[in-house]
Amino acid sequence: MTLTDEPHLPQASGARYFDNEGVATQRRAIFENGVLNTYFIDTYNAKKMNVEPTISSPSLLVMKTGSKDLDGLTAGVSNGILVTGFNGGNCNSSTGDFSYGIEGFLIENGKLTVPVSEMNITGNMLSLWNSLVETGNDPRLSSSWRIPSLVFDGVDFSGL
Repeated sequence: MTLTDEPHLPQASGARYFDNEGVATQRRAIFENGVLNTYFIDTYNAKKMNVEPTISSPSLLVMKTGSKDLDGLTAGVSNGILVTGFNGGNCNSSTGDFSYGIEGFLIENGKLTVPVSEMNITGNMLSLWNSLVETGNDPRLSSSWRIPSLVFDGVDFSGL
């Protein structure tokens, strides 16, 4: 997984030259090939930690894309769930354990079959991101989070 903060993309939602504290923004590789490279550290916390501030929060997150669109990703799944929405839930920031309500579609033999709702997805964030199999080529360009469709293996769902 490669994720960068690209604050200077022309006419992009979230683009900016300075953060809310006046710190200059720059392109930052947050994760590069799965390795964490940087943190977002505001001026208050940087002073407490005796380090240089980066910026207080990401500007425009861009994830490296794959070669397939959503239909191509779905075609490669024999049995799974396409999550299209989240209906609340929580994540423990200390342990990474999470539980979210989801809605979407059942995938059988590479085809969307029936809609699903009132289901839960549970797990641990570290385990989830370690099970990332493939990224799509379809980031939402109108968002400040340009994240494509993602395929994970071995995710726990309940309620079907």
